[in-house]
Amino acid sequence: MEEDSKLALAALVVSLVALVTTVSQVLSQLFATADGYRRCQPSIIGGWGGLTLRKFRWSELRFETIYTTPRFALMPYTGNTIIYESGKSMGSMWKIQEYNPLDGTPDMIQEYNPLDGTPDMIQKTYATPSHQPSGLNIFKGFNEMASWVRFIDALHSNAAETRMLTKSTKRSGIKPEEDWKGYTIPMVTSQKHSWDFVPPDVIRPLAVATLQDIAVFSRRLGMRWKTFEPSEGALRAEGNGHTLHSTTVRSVGVVAQFTMRDPLTYPNSLGELYIPTPPADKMGFGILPRDHSLFIPDHIIGTPADCLARTLEIDVQAGETLKDLMREGSWTPGFSDIIGIAAPMIRLPGSEIIRVPRPAVYEGGLTYQQEGIVVFHNRLRDLIDERHREGCPVSKQTRWVLQQLEELSMYGKQWFNEKMCQGNRTPIGFLDDLHARHDMTTKYFVSLRNRVEREESDDQIFRYTDLMYSHITHAVDYFSVARKILDGGKGRNHYGQKVQAWMTEGAHVYFDKIPRIVETMQQRGFDNPPIVEEAWFTMMLRAFLWHRTHLMVGGNTVPSQHWGSRLPVYIG
Repeated sequence: MEEDSKLALAALVVSLVALVTTVSQVLSQLFATADGYRRCQPSIIGGWGGLTLRKFRWSELRFETIYTTPRFALMPYTGNTIIYESGKSMGSMWKIQEYNPLDGTPDMIQEYNPLDGTPDMIQKTYATPSHQPSGLNIFKGFNEMASWVRFIDALHSNAAETRMLTKSTKRSGIKPEEDWKGYTIPMVTSQKHSWDFVPPDVIRPLAVATLQDIAVFSRRLGMRWKTFEPSEGALRAEGNGHTLHSTTVRSVGVVAQFTMRDPLTYPNSLGELYIPTPPADKMGFGILPRDHSLFIPDHIIGTPADCLARTLEIDVQAGETLKDLMREGSWTPGFSDIIGIAAPMIRLPGSEIIRVPRPAVYEGGLTYQQEGIVVFHNRLRDLIDERHREGCPVSKQTRWVLQQLEELSMYGKQWFNEKMCQGNRTPIGFLDDLHARHDMTTKYFVSLRNRVEREESDDQIFRYTDLMYSHITHAVDYFSVARKILDGGKGRNHYGQKVQAWMTEGAHVYFDKIPRIVETMQQRGFDNPPIVEEAWFTMMLRAFLWHRTHLMVGGNTVPSQHWGSRLPVYIG
């Protein structure tokens, strides 16, 4: 009897072990149906792995893996401002009402979190705080970690460094949201996906952004494009210790990989920061941004061919002149003045950040270089003195322009010499002073347009763009005219400038062209020589001020047709 009990107990134990083993095997097989679950863990996607879950499908008797990844977007970073009709900022976070694309009914409210480098947003976006020692070891798990996790870290770091060069860190009583008024910033929203729809070629969860935003993010991080051929799936950017390259994945599209710099090698990149606004971003696409206040449209000038096409639109003869000059290279003398003349003030008040992408192959010119400022200043002073001696009137605005130049000359080489630009370390007082004077030129042109509309006859129309195009029409040949004058031994005062003589002589030629600019303005519908003259003086001052408050940084521009592109680019 006792032996029977022992045998029964042994049989029970064996049965239980067999049952547990069988149940374990069944559960193991059942949980194994959650395909991709192990690829969506914190070791692969950081804190986003905590959002991964298994969803049981009773109809199929299996688990489905649901994982969450970010969608990157570039959005305004200001408080209490409407993005568009259905989206309003909620503090530093955006909540946007999205709509069903089929019937237009409200679908869901999407929350966007800014990658602004603040502790709250670092935690909310599962980023690694750059100030923590653990966050410095970016190579830990490098081969396993999805690269978009470090992309989030890099964008947070970039925003934090941008904050360091804004006025709230230097002046008390300034709210952070006031610093960032007009800025755009990378934001992320979470998107849930099912691993059921992931192609077999993909081994890690993918984040997504648009082609335009990827181009902007990369440039802001200090990278420069080596290859940008999205139709071929070829994207490659390098710089500031970062790299980004892409391949084409079947059934997915363009998939990029990002490598973050080593913080020990690159402790900070304050000198590499760009102005984070849409107008500055446009310049990276070869587009000179519009100025709404003066009704100046966008100008596409990214390639020499773009510059030539725009010049031909302005004036055919000027275009032919520029075409002859471009046979000797890609430089566009005279036409390049359009950058300082047409671009709005991109630098924001109180900010030390003045770097913008160079929108054209050739950005130099007499509105940028010291020779242009020095000769213009002296010629204007001589003109006013001559008219005073002859008893001829000098307009109040013309005297104002000379006064600005006299006051600015007190800055010495910092004002005159473009090579003295200190980039993002330029004294903020100097920048704010020039910024305010540039705003005054804008007010003058707005007031002039309104005054002409109010006081002149109906056939008198003043447009800033007409003045700008009239200048370019007669500026493109300054090099050839200056060379002829010098070849004839009639070079004029270079005012102590120790450079090639054609540069200072070219600045004299600009001044000589005033009567022809007046004639061209008459042909364009505005016949008032004194006003045209003072307006041209003011426009030239405006260009000088713009160039001294911005530092254009070279690098291949992205083709302009990709501005606004919504083509998805996945980040592996």
